Amino acid sequence: MLSPKDRADLEERISKIVVSKGFYFIDLEERMEKGAHIISVVVHREPSVTIGDCEKLTRAILPLLESFPWYGDNDHLEVTSPGLDRVLKREWEYDIFKGRIIDISFDRDGKSQTVRAKLVGRENENVVIEYEGNYFRIPFDQVRKAKLVFDEGGKEHGKKQKRSHRKGT
Repeated sequence: MLSPKDRADLEERISKIVVSKGFYFIDLEERMEKGAHIISVVVHREPSVTIGDCEKLTRAILPLLESFPWYGDNDHLEVTSPGLDRVLKREWEYDIFKGRIIDISFDRDGKSQTVRAKLVGRENENVVIEYEGNYFRIPFDQVRKAKLVFDEGGKEHGKKQKRSHRKGT
C-alpha cells in the first residue's frame, strides 16, 4: 500500500489526467486482492461513463503508474465509475451528484434518521435535500452516511463500469 505522501501525490497527478480528458476525478482507492495491489480510480461524467471511457482513461493513466519505481508485476490499475451504492465521501461530491436520489443517514434531535431523498447539492456547511416536496438543510457534521441509489424512474445512475489493466498482460 502507498504511503500517505505517495498516495496524495498520485491522486493529484491522476486527477489532472482525468480532468484533462473531461471527467470528474472522484476517488483513488487501494486494496489487496489475491496478492495483487489494486489501484482503483473512480471517475464520473454526465450522462454516464462507458467502458470505452474507462479504456481511454486506463491508457492515459497507465504510463504515469509505470513511471513509478514501486509499480510492478503485482500492481493492477482499475478505472471505474461510481457504483450504484457509492458512498459520498467528500463535500464536493454533493455538487457533482446533485439531482440524484440518495439514501442519507443523519443525526436529528439526538436520534439517527435515514431518508431517501433527492440531492439538491450543498450550501455552505449543509447538504440540501428535497424530501416529500420540502427542502431540508442538514449540517455536514450531522451526516452519518449518504449513498447513491437508483432513481424512482428505474433509471440507473452511477452504474459501475470497469476497465482493468494488469502489468505484463
